[in-house]
Amino acid sequence: MAGDVANPRLWEGADLWVAPVGTDLPTTLAAAMSTVAAWEAVGLLSEDGASESRDEDSSDFFGWGGQLIRTRRSKHKRTITVTCLEDNLTVFGLVNPESTVTTDDLTSTNTRTVKIPKSDKRAFCLEMTDGDIKRRRFVPTGEVTEVGEVTLSDSELSAYALTITIYPDSDGVLYQDIDNDPQGAVTP
Repeated sequence: MAGDVANPRLWEGADLWVAPVGTDLPTTLAAAMSTVAAWEAVGLLSEDGASESRDEDSSDFFGWGGQLIRTRRSKHKRTITVTCLEDNLTVFGLVNPESTVTTDDLTSTNTRTVKIPKSDKRAFCLEMTDGDIKRRRFVPTGEVTEVGEVTLSDSELSAYALTITIYPDSDGVLYQDIDNDPQGAVTP
């Protein structure tokens, strides 16, 4: 059997972090995300994990006689979907950009004023662990472009399925994976 049983990853833990566009990551993987004050954790995530999807158009071109000679790819789109299980201020801001929360200290009453969502680009980092292996998927510019149906019930958790659309930079870079995985190291 070809292959190495040390290569597959089972991401046993994960956190999703969000910050303003332009926010840097901590300088090392050993440094906690919280060491850079602008990064906020969204809190507990669903056991279903995160999923990445790709969408693009392709056009095939054929030469005389029907032989495929070229394929043009365009309109590439990449998204990450994750389900947040907490109803905290960070999640509220992602689900309802431009909306506000005020608290009356005398009555301990919060008022959430929800507005029609506007574009709200942010930086995202999905931090995953598999034993001693850590990977940070750093998305310099993304935006929550879809929020799944939210159940308000006494039999199910209220959860927020967020689809994050990833925007490329001027060089076409969508994201960077930064990890300490020896299986992915380049040998000199």
